[in-house]
Amino acid sequence: MISLSSRALGSTRSLLLVNDRVAWSDSDAQGWVAGNRWAQMSIDALFETISRTPPLVIPEEYTRSMDGLARGQIPWPLVIPQHVLGDHIRSISSAVDDALEILGDYATTLAASRRILSLLQPCRIDLHALRHEQGKSNSSALDSFEPGPDSMCQVPVYSHATSTGRLTIHEGPRILTLQKNHRRILASRFDGGHVMQVDFVSLEPRVLRLLHAMIAPIDLYADVSDRLGGAASRRQVKLATLKLLYGSSRASISEDVGTISPSAIRQIEDYFGLSNLRSKLASEFGKRGIIKSHWGRPLPEATESHLFVSHFAQSTAVDVSLGGFSSILDKIIESDLDVVPCFVLHDALLVDVHPSSLDRLSEIVTEGIDIEGLGHFEVSLSPAYLDKEGE
Repeated sequence: MISLSSRALGSTRSLLLVNDRVAWSDSDAQGWVAGNRWAQMSIDALFETISRTPPLVIPEEYTRSMDGLARGQIPWPLVIPQHVLGDHIRSISSAVDDALEILGDYATTLAASRRILSLLQPCRIDLHALRHEQGKSNSSALDSFEPGPDSMCQVPVYSHATSTGRLTIHEGPRILTLQKNHRRILASRFDGGHVMQVDFVSLEPRVLRLLHAMIAPIDLYADVSDRLGGAASRRQVKLATLKLLYGSSRASISEDVGTISPSAIRQIEDYFGLSNLRSKLASEFGKRGIIKSHWGRPLPEATESHLFVSHFAQSTAVDVSLGGFSSILDKIIESDLDVVPCFVLHDALLVDVHPSSLDRLSEIVTEGIDIEGLGHFEVSLSPAYLDKEGE
């Protein structure tokens, strides 16, 4: 089932294609949707994942004829003959089928991961704080948070069009590039409420440790440091781990990290199973000419061996975080809490919390997240920003 969204059609109804039959509906289909990038199963996300341009929602010959007009206000069903719309949605459906064949089982993971993005709601903006920060900074990201008459900013439209699926902002508030000290422009819709951050702890290294050992301590870096018997501090272990994850050589790590021995670096590699993972990914690339994430997302830009681990870990972590946030939201709904998800920042979720819901939310976060096929992930809860006295 596929639909052309009412948003794109300039109509109060969406056009559905079900079993090759075209019909009008008051809502989008429970399937892939064209013309609504906020939808959980937006075809834009599908085509971004395979690095292809999605099919046009409106036939090009009609958009050309209306060039210069505000297309969002054009009632296309009154302009385009019914049979033309029917043929067009069938052609979109065919293109979607081709994309689904390329992605295989990962298409299901992608749709599930996007659930949290489809459930985000507007965030209230403190206009006084926004004007104050704009007066002190020339950051263009601030301008993207301009609120409407209801003091709310737009929900961002996220894009998956990166080499690993790591999110970027396609349209709307540029939360991913907003400086942390500028987050004070984000205000709660609740009296006495708080904008809080739910954050995965050491996400990408934890993914690798769980894939290797099926269990991971709360503080990975401290655990490694203890195992090394003082051969490297926690700070050195953390820096060496991140450098190894992103393809640095042992020699460069010894230079950058300081007094850390080649033996200690090898033990860090063993802790995260990096040698075995490199061999596995190299074999996969040799056989198929491409590697995939743990969930099956194609990673076509990882064509050199030093990119294999970083692309694999980052892409796998993208779906862990999005799926994990969806799991937390389920618990929030079950507990009937006044907690509103507003923004995703890679491995963090910003939520607007009623004061009466804060303690229970803290309990939910403390429980962590269990991801089927990987294991238990630690998450933390903290204010989205600190006031001046706390910085």
